[in-house]
Amino acid sequence: MVVLHSVPGRMRLYLDSALPSAKIEAWFRTIPGIYSAAYTACTKSLLFYYDQNFQPKRLHRLLKELDKTAEMQDGKQPSVKKRLSQVSLASLLYALHWFLSKNPVPYIRLVDRLIGVIVLLLSASTIKDAYTGIAKDRKLNSDFLTVCSLLACLYLKQSSSALIIYIMSTVSELLTDMTTMKTKRHLESLIKLEAPHAWKVEKDGTIHKTAAEKIQIDDLVKVFQGERIPVDGVVVTGNALVDESAITGEYKPKNKFPEDEVFSGSICKKGEMTVRVTKTGRETALGRMIQLIEEAYSSKAPTQEYANAIAEKMVGVSFALTIGTYLITRNVNRALSMLVIDFVCGIKLSTAAAFSAAIGKAAKKGALIKSGSHIEQLADIETIVLDKTGTITEGKPYVQKIKCFNGFTPGEVVFYSSSLEQTSTHPLAHAILEAAKRRGITPAQVIEESKITEVTGKGLFGMIKGRDIKAGSLAFLQEQGVQITEQTTKELYSVYTAIDGKLAGAFLIQDIIRPGMKHTIKQLRLRGVKKVVMLTGDMLESANRIARQVQVDKVFARMLPEQKLRFIEKEKRKRKVAMVGDGMNDAPALTKADIGITFGGKRTDLAVEASDVVISNDNPYVLTELIDLSKKTKRTVKQNVIATFVINGGAILLGALGLISSVTGAAIHNLTTIGVVLNSMKILV
Repeated sequence: MVVLHSVPGRMRLYLDSALPSAKIEAWFRTIPGIYSAAYTACTKSLLFYYDQNFQPKRLHRLLKELDKTAEMQDGKQPSVKKRLSQVSLASLLYALHWFLSKNPVPYIRLVDRLIGVIVLLLSASTIKDAYTGIAKDRKLNSDFLTVCSLLACLYLKQSSSALIIYIMSTVSELLTDMTTMKTKRHLESLIKLEAPHAWKVEKDGTIHKTAAEKIQIDDLVKVFQGERIPVDGVVVTGNALVDESAITGEYKPKNKFPEDEVFSGSICKKGEMTVRVTKTGRETALGRMIQLIEEAYSSKAPTQEYANAIAEKMVGVSFALTIGTYLITRNVNRALSMLVIDFVCGIKLSTAAAFSAAIGKAAKKGALIKSGSHIEQLADIETIVLDKTGTITEGKPYVQKIKCFNGFTPGEVVFYSSSLEQTSTHPLAHAILEAAKRRGITPAQVIEESKITEVTGKGLFGMIKGRDIKAGSLAFLQEQGVQITEQTTKELYSVYTAIDGKLAGAFLIQDIIRPGMKHTIKQLRLRGVKKVVMLTGDMLESANRIARQVQVDKVFARMLPEQKLRFIEKEKRKRKVAMVGDGMNDAPALTKADIGITFGGKRTDLAVEASDVVISNDNPYVLTELIDLSKKTKRTVKQNVIATFVINGGAILLGALGLISSVTGAAIHNLTTIGVVLNSMKILV
């Protein structure tokens, strides 16, 4: 037992148990104080919620009791290899029985009885599950129907029929196991990305190999060419070409320089660097990704729950029809042909496989869907609300145009503006400094920053090389006494600069629209999205400029977080709404929307926690791919349910009329199950 994550009232454990998921969950829910438990066999992850009556320190003792319960079971549940060996043995027995029946030999009855005993031994786990369903869960299950059909065949001395029923039911279970294995491979590959060690840089400059779990925040770690980065952090020295495809889904490696962020699980393809640790263990981007996928596998979509409930109710119906058929016809074979057919396997297995496959497919595209219910909801989204900065745009302002006044040159305007702005942390200041860098202009060294004053939200002023420099909004310069003509205000610029009291220049600064965003919005409309809205805290003029380029339906500017929240609440009364954002100010709206989607490499931790879907790369087209995936999953589940009911229902009718044998009925039932599970597996392709 390993505690993977723990907060007050909630805990996630790594638990490798021999017991079935349902039994583990039921056992935990009997513990005072624990009111919810979900165990995922493919990840061996147990998530449970508790109140003040539960004491976490009791956990080790409780798990020992669970282990004792597991030891009373017949070892672990059959693995893929074990099921294969069972199917092989049963197939050989069937071939032997067929040969002997064609070539009569002495003691054939003894052989029949021996085969019957072997079938019962092979079916031991199925018999136990059937008994558990009746004795403890107080309900009939599909295992009960299978056991009844096997016993009926053996009673009628039809050992070959019993073998066929056993082989077909085991093959369908084998296929389900293989589906589970396939859907968890992505999670296993992510876990393998966790580097086991790190090269820690000590204060004296020496480097030594350290276990990754011993690395702490603010430690310095050296990353060499060809190595996997063990932590999240910021580059301090050096530069490298880093492959982040496993984390973000972006295939193209990125150059990393000092102050750039790097993620655990990425690979240093070329160069080397020293990284200051910002996150370790399960708090890293990779650790959070693994945790989110584990939680997604643990959850069940409403459709999945509903399908399972209907399927379980049909077990009783199948059993009642079997008894009714026998009472009416007094024909055991007719009754038996109905007994071997149920709806549970096809519906439960294919539905679970479909949602698991969808979660795995999304993860491969760099999108983490937190539960199956969110897969369903994505298909029904009619309104998509997009934050501007960091979602529609890259969040990287750049200088698009410089206009000069009163005889000043662009070089002068850029030099004095960048010299003043280098003391500011404002994004527009960064854009001006980048413009200076592109032009090869080095800002003047500011020896005493106290000579420069920043007026929050308006601008700066100070002395640069003996000249009085002011930079900021148009209103700020007017407040500072700079004369602005009416001609100047005809064009709206982002930042204005004055030198010695005269207007010297103006910068038109715009954000870079994310590549592919316009095409994505167009494709969203083709997929049934009726309305695309842009919300931003930016000025209306700037917002409209971006909106025209990407062609959204409506724009709302100067929006505060609570205003975004109210807009989502209002829109939800009309349609299903998805909110796409990346920042702290988007978190309330992300939480309130039917589906909250966090997007982009610069997303904040708060936004990730508030959202239902996390897209870890910067490709907006993933939004359309997720909607396609959602629609495909719902369509697949519907196909599987209809196919299971129609085919199995038809087989039951044919069995009642005596038109098919019990072996044929078993074949139809199990082939249907195999077919619908394979149909679900197509989602992974």
